[in-house]
Amino acid sequence: MRKNLFLTRIFRRYTRKLHIYLDGNEDELEKFMNLVLPQYFDTVKLRELIFIGPSYLQQNHNVPFTKLKRILTESLIFKNIHCIETFALLGCELDVADNVEKDIHKHIEYYSRGLLFSHHSIISAVNLEIHDFSSTLRHIIVDYSQINTSSLRTLGVLRQLRYLTLNITNKRIPWPQIDWGHVQSMYVEPLQVIINIIAVPYRRFNDIMDNILVEELNLISLKVMFCKSLYTPLLSHVSRLYQESLREVVWADSPYESNDPYHRIVRPMRQMQPDHFAHVNPFVLLCWQCTHLRRLAIHGYWMWHYDLLGFVRLRKTLTRLEISAIYNKQGQFDNELQMSEEGAVRVMVADRPAKLDTVCIDEVNEYTEFNWQPIAWGSLHRGLRARASPAERADFLLSEARQPLGVTLY
Repeated sequence: MRKNLFLTRIFRRYTRKLHIYLDGNEDELEKFMNLVLPQYFDTVKLRELIFIGPSYLQQNHNVPFTKLKRILTESLIFKNIHCIETFALLGCELDVADNVEKDIHKHIEYYSRGLLFSHHSIISAVNLEIHDFSSTLRHIIVDYSQINTSSLRTLGVLRQLRYLTLNITNKRIPWPQIDWGHVQSMYVEPLQVIINIIAVPYRRFNDIMDNILVEELNLISLKVMFCKSLYTPLLSHVSRLYQESLREVVWADSPYESNDPYHRIVRPMRQMQPDHFAHVNPFVLLCWQCTHLRRLAIHGYWMWHYDLLGFVRLRKTLTRLEISAIYNKQGQFDNELQMSEEGAVRVMVADRPAKLDTVCIDEVNEYTEFNWQPIAWGSLHRGLRARASPAERADFLLSEARQPLGVTLY
């Protein structure tokens, strides 16, 4: 706590991006909210405010959401409403407003004047309406369970809001049904939605397809991270529904932590496929159908060089292609593929990168509008490397959540 206070006093005035990692007990959280966070009312131009709760930092989605002081948090947002562009609650939610909060610090009492606080919304509706013209807020990131049709309709008063990132985790709570057609009618510009599926078993993917990835959704980006499996039906579903809107797909896992060769197989079949059977890589079909795809990133699965050629030949709109495990030896994984439901196999913890010769690289670049190079494993984010810690994976999740379409907003 002393270190937090010391650093805050030095940097608070010129802080532009404030990321708050909450992984302590309730007493530590209370002290932080009372002593440290109010210091940031002195910030001159805060552009990004992100809270990351323990369920993300521990990669344990059975941990309940961390409750934040609503009056303090909203007052800080509205104090910076003329400059803040990104607001995120990851594994956190705003608690019921308590007027006692106004006595914590003089700045809270001052900046909360004229604000009214609701109980069940991301940001209080009345306050949004007061500040709709001055707001620069462009990107909101929350857990899917935190939203409903009413709260999304409320956010429509924010004239600059363009991106909504929704994180789906493995919490066993009902997913709300959203009337996206009605929601979109409340926005001046179409609200562009990014869906992040995080550490969810593939057996729940059909429910996600039925209840979340619905036709009215304006989906521009799908990121499936640390789910430990590919799932062709999901890729086929988004390829069919979002052919025009989808701009980005990320499917990322760290190397599978096992030395058993059987675990290389993704969704094993009970009976091996005949020798003449050939899988079609599901990402090839994605590239064929999604006509505006700009970024494709695949980590944790071996991709055949000729599938890579298929990606770039079919989709000329690609500007970023991030594939970290590529092999060019035909038949290298034939046995595993014949036993798998998927057209790719896992990267294992003991695997080493395959060297891709310049001929293969040149073949890919014949069809790209950018200079493509294979990704060196040593340059991968630490969250994508073997035996990554939960905190490292959480940092990767945050780096992806902050970047709609793979680029920062500013």
